[in-house]
Amino acid sequence: MKMTRKIFNDTMRDLWSEPLKTAPLSVTFLREAWDTYNDTLMTLDSGKQIDVMLLEALPDMDTDKRLRWRTSLAEQGFEMTPIQVDQYISIIELALGI
Repeated sequence: MKMTRKIFNDTMRDLWSEPLKTAPLSVTFLREAWDTYNDTLMTLDSGKQIDVMLLEALPDMDTDKRLRWRTSLAEQGFEMTPIQVDQYISIIELALGI
């Protein structure tokens, strides 16, 4: 079931504002996270099976697998910090309902 934008934003704030020990999450971050959430839902609903399988596998990756996945992304030109990887996986988990 799709979350409302308010519930999504509140959840992301609860998950990430305190762990980052920074100012509240930016409007830009929340907008991009919301877009990612919606893209993920669309992929889960009507995407290619391989893409769905990858999304479902991401939350179960251990630290070593996350690092290898992150490195693979970087080699393709998509740089992410370790915290961005964790945030991305949180968004995936919300879309998966876990």
